[in-house]
Amino acid sequence: MYRAIICDDEETVRNGLKKHFDWSGHKIEIVGIFEDGIPAFEYMKTHEVDIIITDVRMIHMDGITLAQKASVLYPEVKVLFISGYADVEYLKEALKIDAVDYILKSIDLNELDGVVTKLVKQLDKERSDQDLIREMEEKLEKSMPLLRVRLLEELVREHSDQEESLEQRVHFLNLPLDSSTRYVILVMRIRHRSRRKILDPLSEKEKQEISIVVEEAFADILDNYGANVAFKENLMEYVAVLTVPDEEYEQNLLDAAEELYGEILKRTKIEISVGISEPFQGLCNIQKGYADACEAISRSYLVRQDIPVSVKKYRDDDTKSLKEQAEKEISRGILGGDVQEAKQALTHVMQYVRKIENENTRQNFMISLLLLPAQLMNNMKPENMGVYASQARLLTVFLQCGGINEQEDMLFSLYEEITEHLKKMSSPYTNTVVDCVCQIIAKRYMEQLSVTGLAEMVNLTPAYLCVLFKQTMGKTINEYLTQERMKQAKELLANSNIHLYDVCYKVGYFSPSYFSRIFKKYIGMTPREYRESRMISVNLKEEGECE
Repeated sequence: MYRAIICDDEETVRNGLKKHFDWSGHKIEIVGIFEDGIPAFEYMKTHEVDIIITDVRMIHMDGITLAQKASVLYPEVKVLFISGYADVEYLKEALKIDAVDYILKSIDLNELDGVVTKLVKQLDKERSDQDLIREMEEKLEKSMPLLRVRLLEELVREHSDQEESLEQRVHFLNLPLDSSTRYVILVMRIRHRSRRKILDPLSEKEKQEISIVVEEAFADILDNYGANVAFKENLMEYVAVLTVPDEEYEQNLLDAAEELYGEILKRTKIEISVGISEPFQGLCNIQKGYADACEAISRSYLVRQDIPVSVKKYRDDDTKSLKEQAEKEISRGILGGDVQEAKQALTHVMQYVRKIENENTRQNFMISLLLLPAQLMNNMKPENMGVYASQARLLTVFLQCGGINEQEDMLFSLYEEITEHLKKMSSPYTNTVVDCVCQIIAKRYMEQLSVTGLAEMVNLTPAYLCVLFKQTMGKTINEYLTQERMKQAKELLANSNIHLYDVCYKVGYFSPSYFSRIFKKYIGMTPREYRESRMISVNLKEEGECE
């Protein structure tokens, strides 16, 4: 029921309106009758009112003033003015007020019925709109935790937004992040040997229960060290963004990582690795900070000796790009069975190694070239590693060489021997490894798979796995993963009951716009266009069958 008051200085009008009109039939209850605007307004100060039926002219407070004051208390109140034929100037003022209608004396009940019906319809619509807005706000509030996690996942994975746009989204979701504060990213990963020994034998329910324990420990401990946000990226990985208050942040974070390692091992018997990025500013740089933290884990820039914690604090020296290029070219030659390519790459890099002035830096570079094949065969059984089965012996002989020229000759000989050795044993082994990777991708394409993670699952180095996979499949792992996701996306899009943005999340992407661009690149049309084309095709087929 809507609440209404009647305000008129003529008693006959007041009584006539109350007694001779069916207010209840219009879902209206008359809650007050007044002869002037002053007592009417005093009543409204303590009683909510939806409709005011008021005379335009009254002695102490006229209807226009009453309506104006009432609209301050109740902005959505509806006002029905009653006026005489002589009140034209008053009516002009009355019609300037929002949500106003009027009726002339003497009152025609049929006309009053039409006006009241219109007012009630307006109230019904506004109440319905308010209910809808309230319902949407409730749904949004319930969705906020999920929306926050999705935005955080976008920030560390892929996003196309500018800094200003990201700030607006972060502010809307009430995340404690901004563009001016200095942050670091901390990535915690469950080590794969713990996954194999502890998690894999468990049921899905048991895995989720352990995941909750790990996630709670991660959030609770890092909260004590000033984490702005902490969230679970997937079952194996957890990410936190922490403020860097001063230059002594590193010790604080190492302490946090040590506490994480000990507490999670105590609660679940699971071992973890932790990587910490360099400090940075800007929401757009969270993605790079995440990559730095992941790189810290894989490269062990600065390692806490008692636990597996790495900090990407120090920048690599000037030989970094040279070393990476050499490793790439030599690895490709060795793993591809091309001795000449490996030797040419070594000859090329040695021209630069001889120019390195610092003797220790030069010698460390040479040792890295010596042990490169061993890194490629990491986790292989010693009996399958050929001449690299005893790396300690090789290193001893290498350091006894009579200079850089002898060391170069030894590398040529070793590269040729290990290349031929791997060629002999690679075919059945390669097919088994590649099949295993394809099966993992088919089963877990919706997860955030990485080449490093896949390599750990099959006990190979990322470089070795990439070469084996490309040789066997004719495409890179990331290309194969994307194609698998596109295949699954096409199947989901054929089902019109699934929202487009849900398809994006179900195939492993966090940004619908990024997913749309990738889909169009591979399929030649956007996801929406593909769905529409499938629907047209199905309709044409059904029409043909009916004919």
